[in-house]
Amino acid sequence: MNIDKSLIVVTGASSGIGAQTAHVLARAGSHVVLVARNAEAIESIAVELREQGLAATAVAADLGRHEDAVRMARYVLERIGVPDAIVNNAGAGRFLRIEETEPAEAEEMMAAPYFATFFTTRVFIEPMLARGTGVVLMVNSPVSVMPWPGAVGYASARFALKRFTEALRQDLRGTGLVVSSVTPTRVDSPYFDNNPGAAERIPKAEALLGSTTPEAVADRILSTLERERRDVHLPWRWAMMAPIARAFPRPMAYVTARTGAQRN
Repeated sequence: MNIDKSLIVVTGASSGIGAQTAHVLARAGSHVVLVARNAEAIESIAVELREQGLAATAVAADLGRHEDAVRMARYVLERIGVPDAIVNNAGAGRFLRIEETEPAEAEEMMAAPYFATFFTTRVFIEPMLARGTGVVLMVNSPVSVMPWPGAVGYASARFALKRFTEALRQDLRGTGLVVSSVTPTRVDSPYFDNNPGAAERIPKAEALLGSTTPEAVADRILSTLERERRDVHLPWRWAMMAPIARAFPRPMAYVTARTGAQRN
């Protein structure tokens, strides 16, 4: 994929990985469409990019709501064009046990990332299919591969996103479209500041894989789009461990259970 002069939609673009990805892609020459619920935050980023002579548009939307996704897509398609890539980064959720999770919060965690990703992909997929080119990229979490205790709603939503990635890849086989994913370990971002106690719920086994930064993830998203790679993991220790975790799920489940949050 040639990033220069491309049109790329980045969801969850108000902070962290999404905001940094918008910066990286815009500097690489793409017209970036920043999408998030926080209108003020994404407009501020878009203005900053435009002041640097880069192409950026902000569209506020709650992508967990289908009608919002439709409205956002109509704006993009009518005013800018058909995306060359979608970076599905929108996600939320706290690390909670089943008895700590209110049903409404479980629905919110499933809305973003899973339904936000499904709806965003759905509203753009027909014109992308008609053109016969494009990349759909999902940003996921290691919990989608090796679930750990104390994060049942979050892990379930991330697992749904992983299966959507795999199912969509099968569904789009032979169309010319590429389905990719980037899965980092713990990212040094405002998430852990906004969710006290979340870091303590990460198993020590996962912590040994190392952490990364929004800048590193954004750079990897750029290279994944350019090379149209399938599934990318970072940092390097997680990249080496991920195939083992997939091949031996029961031993990994034992390790995460023993090194994860314990019930008193």
